[in-house]
Amino acid sequence: MIKIAGISVAVLFCALLVRDNHKTLATLLSVSGGVVLFAAVIGELSGIIGAVRSFSGSSPVTDAYLKLMLKALGITIITQFVADICRDNGENALASVTETAAKIAVVAMLLPLFETIISIVSGLLK
Repeated sequence: MIKIAGISVAVLFCALLVRDNHKTLATLLSVSGGVVLFAAVIGELSGIIGAVRSFSGSSPVTDAYLKLMLKALGITIITQFVADICRDNGENALASVTETAAKIAVVAMLLPLFETIISIVSGLLK
């Protein structure tokens, strides 16, 4: 966590120093810093995915749902990163539209899961 905080603070100071004179460079620094931070934690992400897979067992049905959940998580993480960049550059409307589009994509992707849950509940009620 100290490494992540150090990278964040260093990128923040660099971006603040150049923001007044070179707004584009400050944005590039922020995006680059985000990519470096993501690269710093990607190893931990693979450990989390491995742990979740071991929880799920070897059922192919569970594995399919696990893949859906991980894709949804990936969409939300990327969307948050992009929306924050948009907001940093004064594009609040674009950030909001990006978040809304991602929510729609996640719901559309998870429709098969919702359908399965509804059919299970319907079967229990009969």
